[in-house]
Amino acid sequence: MRFPYQAILFDCDGVIVDTEILSSNILKRMLNELGLELDDHTMHTQFAGFTTHKNLILAESMLGKPLPDNFLNHYREEFNCAIKTDLHPIEGVRELLDAITCPVAMATNAQRAEMELKLELIGLTHKFKTRFAVDDVDQGKPAPDLYLAAANALQVSPEHCIVIEDSLAGIRAGKAAGATVLAYSDVLPAEAQIEAGASATFDSMAELMVLLGLK
Repeated sequence: MRFPYQAILFDCDGVIVDTEILSSNILKRMLNELGLELDDHTMHTQFAGFTTHKNLILAESMLGKPLPDNFLNHYREEFNCAIKTDLHPIEGVRELLDAITCPVAMATNAQRAEMELKLELIGLTHKFKTRFAVDDVDQGKPAPDLYLAAANALQVSPEHCIVIEDSLAGIRAGKAAGATVLAYSDVLPAEAQIEAGASATFDSMAELMVLLGLK
C-alpha cells in the first residue's frame, strides 16, 4: 500500500538517529541504582518518545519518592557523552532522505540543543532546514503541537502530511494532528503501533521507501 502526501514530517530519536535504546539504557541503569528496576518493555512503552520531564515525573511516581536533585543533570551529562561516541544514523536514512523531493521537517520531543547536536554529529543538519524541538511548543508529544507546527511551517495541511514515527507517544501525536503515521517497528511490536494509530509499519528504510513510492 502506498500513501498520498505533500510533505513528510520526521521524528528524530529512533527514526533518524539510533538513540532510543541508548537513552533508555542510561535511564534504566540510573533508576535501578535508586532501587527502581524496570524491564525493556516498560521502558519502550511507557518512557520512549515522551519528554524527559514527563519521564522523570513517571519515574518518581513509580519510585514513590522524589529523584535526587542532580538526577537530571547527571542523566543529560551521560547521554551527551554517549552520543558523542556512539551516535549513528538509522541504517538507510541517508539514502531515504536523498530520494525525497517533497518538503520535509523534523519534530522531536528532545530539547533544541540536543536535536541540533545529534544532527550535527551525523551530518544531516542540512536535510532538515525546518525543524522543531519540544521547547518550541506548549506541549510535547503525545499532544499534536509539534506536528501541527511543522506542517504549518511547510504550509501543508496536516492531512496531506506523512509522519514518520516509532514511539507510541509520537504515533499518537501524529494521529492527533490529523496526519497519516507510518511507524518504524525496530523496537516496538507493529501491533502496538497500529493500535496507537499508525496506518502502516515498516521494518527498514528500504521498506519505507516503497511505502512512500520512492522505489
